[in-house]
Amino acid sequence: LLNLRNTFFGIILLSFITSCGGDDPFLFQDDFSTVPEQFSTSGVTPDTTETGLIFYELEVGTSLDSVTIRDVVAVYYTGRTTDNEVFDSSYKNGRTDPTNFEVANPSLVDGFSEGLLGMKEGGRRVLVIPPELGYAGTSNSLREDTLVFDVELGTIFF
Repeated sequence: LLNLRNTFFGIILLSFITSCGGDDPFLFQDDFSTVPEQFSTSGVTPDTTETGLIFYELEVGTSLDSVTIRDVVAVYYTGRTTDNEVFDSSYKNGRTDPTNFEVANPSLVDGFSEGLLGMKEGGRRVLVIPPELGYAGTSNSLREDTLVFDVELGTIFF
């Protein structure tokens, strides 16, 4: 019985190790296989803010209220580099629900927060965030990259 229990424990441990990223059991790699295709900006004229954020308004949304700096929002998003490499997404690891953000959260990149302002529920935008509104000045490996976010606003919480 003891040998059977040890064998069972070994199988469970081996399954855990192999599902966490190969040779290193402490390395967890996000799964981006369920991330939707990149939004098309074909035929849409971009707007540029005073800070240098470029955004494409693909769909305005239908709510009467729009996002302010004081709001918490539920957002579906995917962040890519300009060579189309996904680095973050609300869809990672098979998730299907939006991610909730406090718009004024200091851990968000400035361009992402700015790009949410004025959106209405159901609205869709593509945000093109230059490095100075992204991770510049941080130790993040993307600090020199222009970031491209596909964003769909789910809900505005007041």
